[in-house]
Amino acid sequence: MNAIPTVSVRHNRHDGNVAPFVSLGRNRPDLQPVLPAAPRTSTQISAERAAAQAEREALEASRANVLLSGRADDVAALDHRIALTKIRLDQLGAQHAAAVIAEAQAQAAHDAEQKRRKDLHRKATKASAEVEKLAAEYVTEAQRLVPLLEKIRERAALIEAANYALPDGADPVPPGEPRCSWNGKADQPHCSIAGRVKLPNPGNDTGFIWGEVAAPLPYRIVHDSL
Repeated sequence: MNAIPTVSVRHNRHDGNVAPFVSLGRNRPDLQPVLPAAPRTSTQISAERAAAQAEREALEASRANVLLSGRADDVAALDHRIALTKIRLDQLGAQHAAAVIAEAQAQAAHDAEQKRRKDLHRKATKASAEVEKLAAEYVTEAQRLVPLLEKIRERAALIEAANYALPDGADPVPPGEPRCSWNGKADQPHCSIAGRVKLPNPGNDTGFIWGEVAAPLPYRIVHDSL
């Protein structure tokens, strides 16, 4: 019994698209996609040119013997090979010149990129030293804010307590700072800036100079004018 032919649909390994061929039965090597060859260097082309030149010289050296003992067709075939070798030498000469230019351009681009990276690294190294000093200044400035934030927190607690138990006919005491309400609603409790400010210590797991880790806010904060 003859086997049922199978359809082989090849997919591009890069993007998964169907390749432009379908074969029946066994996979055909001649239908496999051919990747472009890597570009040759000027050194490789020089070696090929030297080999082609040696071949040309050998062919030309053999021409006298072919003229003496060969047939006319042999001489014609030899001259054809010599002509092809000369054409090949012309091609290799042009390819070598193009490769030299391309390599010089690539080297110039590489040098320019390395210069850019070195300049960036030098600036980053300088910035790192500056950040070290600024971080120390931050700690000093943050510690200076602590007494101020303590005063705001104490007074905010006093205002909140008073507004929680207002005497008859009294208006709520304003917070004294731009009001911060949840979800943009003015009837929501005010959150003092002392409760919102977080001043972490530099480094991991070193705690806070002021404040604690707060949970993500479920609503956006809207700052209202008094």
